[in-house]
Order: sequence, then structure tokens, then C-alpha cells
Amino acid sequence: MSVESYFQQRADQFHALYGEEATWQRWLNRWLRAGLYERAEIAVREIGKIPGASVLDVGCGSGRNSVLFVKVGARRVLGIDLAENMVRLARRFSEAHDAASNGQTGSGRTEFICADFMTFNSDEKFDAAVALGVFDYIAEPVPVLRKMASVASKKIIASFPGSSPVRAPLRKFRYAVRGCPVYFYTEGGLKQIFVQAGMPQARIVRYASSGFMGIVELTSRRGAE
Repeated sequence: MSVESYFQQRADQFHALYGEEATWQRWLNRWLRAGLYERAEIAVREIGKIPGASVLDVGCGSGRNSVLFVKVGARRVLGIDLAENMVRLARRFSEAHDAASNGQTGSGRTEFICADFMTFNSDEKFDAAVALGVFDYIAEPVPVLRKMASVASKKIIASFPGSSPVRAPLRKFRYAVRGCPVYFYTEGGLKQIFVQAGMPQARIVRYASSGFMGIVELTSRRGAE
């Protein structure tokens, strides 16, 4: 099973992990999957530092993070995902939030497309390119980071799962049974990946128990070139 097929089949399950209802399942998810929320909070803070940002949300999933970016001031968010079912959920979720907030968030400033990011072509340059929960499933991260740098002018924000001695093997086994690969990173290895991608100035931030955020200020990099 490919990564695309895996998320195509499980789109509703992943969307439910971020449930907003005040239920015991939501609080359990906040505890067991704290990384999902912490990485989003870090990304939202970074996007909020760019007034009126345009954002490319790579592997946007069901659109929850895209809507959060709009809420902190992004003027436009383009979400891209391989799984059509994820894109369908993202459009529905964005439209629901737009209607609930009198057009201030959601579909008014978001757009979602189903496509492979590595073959995605656009004349538009985005202020920021974000990839949350994407590098978990990518065997060769360097080309993807370079592609993100080619479409962003100010900032790259990406999450990477750490190789936790307990959770990583369990997760790898769970995904392997379903035919979906999953990859893990160390802080040292991640620094080397960014160096290979031409971004030695990347800031590595640890979140939750073992995850990492890679944050790159592209303006400083290009100003030194």
C-alpha cells in the first residue's frame, strides 16, 4: 500500500484525531498525541510573525492547520495533498469555519488541490511553505526540502518525528502491518539533512517527547548569497 492509498482510506480517522468537541476522546488524544497539537502551535506562531502571509500547506490533510493559519492573519493558504478524500474533507472543513465566522476564516482565503507536491508547478511564490506530519512518510527528505525552498520566499516550517526508543518501533510496526512506510530522525541527522538541502541555518526545535521542528528563515539565507 502506498502512502497515498493509506491516507485515502483513513482520511476520516485522521481528521477525527483533531476533534474539537469537548469529549473524553479529544482529551485522550491531546494526551497521547500531544505532538500533533504542539507542532501545529509552533507553526501557527511562526506564520503569525509574517503579516498577511501567503502559505503553501504541503500535505495539508483535512485542512485544520490551513484554517489555523488564516486565523492568525494569513491572507491566503493553498493546501496540497495526495489523497483526494483528505482534500474533500479540507474543503468541507474550511467552508464550515468560514460560514461560522461570517467569512473571516476558512474558504474565503483557503484553496485545496489534490496533487503530488514534487510535481507541483506554480508561478506563485509563497511567503512560507509548511509541512506538518509529512516527512514521517518520505524516504528522501532532501529533495522535498529543496522543493519547499523553491516555492517559498521567507520561511520553511516542517515537522519530523524523533526516534523515540519506545514509540518509534511500535509505530513503525503498526504502519508496516498496513503497508505504509514511516521514518524517524535524530537531531544530528536532521541537521545534516538541512545542510545537504542547502539550509545550514535551519533552527531545530524539539517538541513533545521526541519530535523536531525545522524552521528556516530564507531571507537571511538569500541575503548572504
